[in-house]
Amino acid sequence: MSTPDYQAGNQWTGHFAGHFANHALAYPAEYVIRIFRGSYPHLAMPKPQSGQSVLDVGCGDGRHLPFFASLGLDAHGVEIAAPIVEQLRGRLAPLGIAADRLRVGSCASLPFADATFDYVMAWNSAYYMSLDGADFTAHAAELTRVLRPGGWLVISVPKPSAFIFAGSEPAPTPGCRIVRQDPFGVRNGEMMRVFQDGAELAAAFATEYDTFCHADIHDDCFGFAYHWFLLVARKKETAA
Repeated sequence: MSTPDYQAGNQWTGHFAGHFANHALAYPAEYVIRIFRGSYPHLAMPKPQSGQSVLDVGCGDGRHLPFFASLGLDAHGVEIAAPIVEQLRGRLAPLGIAADRLRVGSCASLPFADATFDYVMAWNSAYYMSLDGADFTAHAAELTRVLRPGGWLVISVPKPSAFIFAGSEPAPTPGCRIVRQDPFGVRNGEMMRVFQDGAELAAAFATEYDTFCHADIHDDCFGFAYHWFLLVARKKETAA
């Protein structure tokens, strides 16, 4: 488990309270834009169509939701604590994101019915393990549950060489590490799932998906190692 006194909801509530007060809405992540708007030889995901739906799991400061709405998507987001969601509602309402599109939830417990969304995205969120103590297979199952047959999952996770794992230590849970040197001071004590390569990540979704598109980010940016695995996968039309 993570450090006993680490409370993810409290940590992130405090972080976002200061962030929302002092920062304008950030631009969407570059690779989210590339995935949803770009054309690449090894990216099989079709471009979104107006009227389709997307869920951003761990939507953070909400930066991706107006972008998704601009593509004609019905954009929904979840975050882990009610105070964060309330602030997001006020922040995003002027940008056309209705309050009921933002809910409290986590990768292990999403407040939506089965097969609700055409796209589900967990961008830098699915590998946080301390909130519910579940293993990653439970996260994978929940992300898959709310995705429609034939829908697409978009997920990113840090490589072992990513900056967040510098100075980390092994967790009692196999395949996980505990963060100890978060340069942003939010995640010290958080337990994170570590994947050694893209194949290991894809294996967590192997039984429910029939198309896998792999990429990675290896960006050493002025002292931060932004090293991430990216996976885009299509949920099978029928159960295995």
